[in-house]
Amino acid sequence: MRPATRHGAAERARARSRRRATRVGALLLAVAAGLAGCVGIPTSGPIGTGDAPVDEPGRPVPLADDPVLDAEPQAIVSGFLNAGSAGLADDFATARKYLTFGASDSWDPRARVLVYPEQSRGPQLEERDDGSILVTVPVQSVVDSAGRYAEAVPGARPEEIVFELMVDGAGQWRISGLDDGVVMNASNFDSLYRRAPVYFASKDGTHLVPDLRWFATTKTATLAAAALLEGPSPWLRDAVTSGAPEGVRLSTDAVPVSETGVALVDLAADAALADQGSRNLLQAQLEATLEGLPGTAISAVEVTVGGVPWEATQVPELLLDVVPASGPYVLQDERLAVVVEGEVVPVEDAWPLTGLSPSSPAVSPDESLRVVLAGLSRLLLLPASAEPVTLLTGTRLVPPSIDRFGWVWTGETISHGTLTAVAADREVLTVAADWLEGRAVRSVRVSRDGTRVAVVSAGASPEDVVIDVAGVVRDEEGRPQSLGGTEEPLRVGAALTDATELAWVDEVTLAVLGTSGGMSNPTMHLVPVGGPTRALATVEGTVGIAAGRGERALYLVDAEHALLSKQGTSWKTVATDVRDPVFPG
Repeated sequence: MRPATRHGAAERARARSRRRATRVGALLLAVAAGLAGCVGIPTSGPIGTGDAPVDEPGRPVPLADDPVLDAEPQAIVSGFLNAGSAGLADDFATARKYLTFGASDSWDPRARVLVYPEQSRGPQLEERDDGSILVTVPVQSVVDSAGRYAEAVPGARPEEIVFELMVDGAGQWRISGLDDGVVMNASNFDSLYRRAPVYFASKDGTHLVPDLRWFATTKTATLAAAALLEGPSPWLRDAVTSGAPEGVRLSTDAVPVSETGVALVDLAADAALADQGSRNLLQAQLEATLEGLPGTAISAVEVTVGGVPWEATQVPELLLDVVPASGPYVLQDERLAVVVEGEVVPVEDAWPLTGLSPSSPAVSPDESLRVVLAGLSRLLLLPASAEPVTLLTGTRLVPPSIDRFGWVWTGETISHGTLTAVAADREVLTVAADWLEGRAVRSVRVSRDGTRVAVVSAGASPEDVVIDVAGVVRDEEGRPQSLGGTEEPLRVGAALTDATELAWVDEVTLAVLGTSGGMSNPTMHLVPVGGPTRALATVEGTVGIAAGRGERALYLVDAEHALLSKQGTSWKTVATDVRDPVFPG
């Protein structure tokens, strides 16, 4: 509800400022009291909360052991690998006992996590002629220092890591040379890391846009805040904006959380130079990022600069993970229809498509625009209560997708390094995508926030089928200019051996129709934009998919034109004699 007068708005702003200042002051006093109390062990008083791990019941926690006296080099390396895997519990103190002083000083355990499959043989150790130890590790995924997850392709070559050792002053073998990072199996990784979106803003300042990361269950809030301040991943950088001033960092390596759930983010002094608009946007980003962290109970975020409250005067309310208002839309009897509570209802104001060989309908997020392919070469606009209008003619067009700005995305199946965006007034834009040069584009879908495009494309060889996600670079009027700017797209779904179609399930997840492992029949997979691929139950003869918001709004259609929705772990028929399902967006 809006205030009736400017005076009322000002009073509310002042009240909010007083509340924020009170909470910050109380939190700073609590932190100061905690530091002062370090001279003794407290024996009474309330139990405080902090940035600590919250594990799900039943999850095993790996334990680290000290080096065994007089252990041989292979045993030292093996013990170090185990201690590194368990190192989050003691901030890698035990793991460093396996290293020389010099190696301990230079080793960065958080540089990356190399994850190997739970069912594999694990790391294999071999002593080489020069006395070093070669460790061969099967790779399931790699997570970098910023929490970015990269899934390994099927049959990926194991990684080889070399450890150099020497005898220290006490006559014990210790590791003197090693790569940064740790190695752990998939089960330990699942116990010790959680996925979490770090939020930035669309260029027009209306939507929050996630950049999916994986953070340790220790210092989660600190890691997430630091990642946000560092900025978006390269592939997304040119498509979003941030309120964080360039180069700003946390003042200390901690984001404490009070017992009332308030996270205090204290920024370095140079952040004070930020303008008010940037402060407001950063506040919105931090709230969306930190209050949604798994395993934490953060309910509010207070920002300070060098301990001085940094007031956000008018925090923008940005849209987050928009839900389609209806759907799925389908084609039935050469007419556009929509499924409403299990019933297929023809769209009343949509013109019949008799004789046009219609396929692949698309509907804009606000449902004001509707298009369909006629045959392989024509893109038709379906105006309300009027005959279809040709928007674009080509040779073999990609099934369309419509973004929230009203641009219809398509292009030639055999790409020349571009896609095509066309508006309802027939304005046509060529959108640069150099990484698609010479590839066969199978499916294109724009995210509902309008900042990202997911593409399935194939190369010359049968196994060269990939899924890429790129940021949409637009001009000030929202007209798409290129995909990713100068950066390469993000490759996801590496576990898939084939893919034909995709759709956005939510802000960080794609549904992809394809195959993985040893399967011969395609099925729907859930593919995070930076995470492990998961196959859903197979329905024989699946030829198309659609996704609303979340796993309860997943649909597929089979070769017999039956529409099925996901019900628990299985699929249930909800309609027959339909094809090409799609949700708005």
